[in-house]
Amino acid sequence: MGTTLIIPAAGRGTRFGADRPKQFLDLRGRPVLAWTLAAFAGVVDEAVLAGDPVFADDLATIAAAAPFPCRIVPGGATRQASVHAALLASDPAHGNILVHDAVRPLVPRRCIDACLAALEQQVGAVVAVPCAATVKRAAGNGTVSTTVPREGLWLAQTPQGFRRAEGVLAFAQAAGRECTDDAQVLELAGYAVALVPGDARNLKITTPDDFLVAAALLAAG
Repeated sequence: MGTTLIIPAAGRGTRFGADRPKQFLDLRGRPVLAWTLAAFAGVVDEAVLAGDPVFADDLATIAAAAPFPCRIVPGGATRQASVHAALLASDPAHGNILVHDAVRPLVPRRCIDACLAALEQQVGAVVAVPCAATVKRAAGNGTVSTTVPREGLWLAQTPQGFRRAEGVLAFAQAAGRECTDDAQVLELAGYAVALVPGDARNLKITTPDDFLVAAALLAAG
């Protein structure tokens, strides 16, 4: 059964403060997105990148150097819309879909393999780590309303995977509903989603400090 990797790469990353989206920034000699794609070498059969047409040239250059065939589709107004567009453009012959953030370049191979292995038993899977911090719920006046028990709480990462046939149905049903990740789309459709242990190194580059950490981890091998 083949596997398609979907990368929603249409975000502008305005909170980061750079003059261009962070997925295109140089990270130790390569664009962040190039590192991300390289992490899936030998695992997936193709990738579909959902990107902003403004950066079509950047996407095409990175796609051409990827270790597997890549196609590019216009991204949507939301992450969910971008993933849906890429899903519809994916090869129907590939039964498994993996969705991964463009700016998670350090995902360990074991997380990818475990996510795919989980799809042999469940329709969906999400890489995640147990919540280790104390969680507070805020009141409207900026004070603590309550402390939320962290037992059973997990922090979602990517990749998140699903079987293509069920995913197409789930994303169609979720149209018009705001979902924060792909696992939620599957959950709303009534499918079981397996939790796959993630890794603290599988960081998402959101701030300049995250970028520095990613560079340091790459330098350390």
